[in-house]
Amino acid sequence: MGVTAQVTDLTGFVSGCEGPGKTTALEFGATDFRVNQIVMGGDRAGLIAIIFEVPSVAAAMEVSAGINANSETVSIMKDSGYQMVSRSLMRNVATRGNTDGQYGSMLLMSGGQVTDEEADSNLGDGWNHMSGAANGMRLVQSFAAGATPTPWALIGWTDDLDAYVAASAQSMADPKVQ
Repeated sequence: MGVTAQVTDLTGFVSGCEGPGKTTALEFGATDFRVNQIVMGGDRAGLIAIIFEVPSVAAAMEVSAGINANSETVSIMKDSGYQMVSRSLMRNVATRGNTDGQYGSMLLMSGGQVTDEEADSNLGDGWNHMSGAANGMRLVQSFAAGATPTPWALIGWTDDLDAYVAASAQSMADPKVQ
């Protein structure tokens, strides 16, 4: 589950998320939690992405309800000038590596339905090119993301953006990946 938001006090918001926000999310069923600022993202540049990894749709609803019912997390949102822009629920279809890294990248993609096995194989083809530059990659599919022409997203994590971009260009040039 992910939320994008605008905040006026980034430092205060991040500090609150690292404490009570994360604790509350984990208490209500999230298995991981992180906050990222979108730097290069078109109309989303400057927004904050709050990511809650959850094991199920039901858990996503519990985490959302728990965050919004907790007076401490609500106070953090209010004090930091938090304003939600969007909320989405994505299904993790395939993963390689891990989510560690100073930087993240998200490529939004259109396309038809494929089996999870095909999606995993396709991610493996790309990972063959990316594994030297990316710490991890994940292919996700929208469950609930509003009206979007891009039901798929490829997320990657890296510590070296230049190497990541070079590996990405190599991957995209491979007919098997396209």
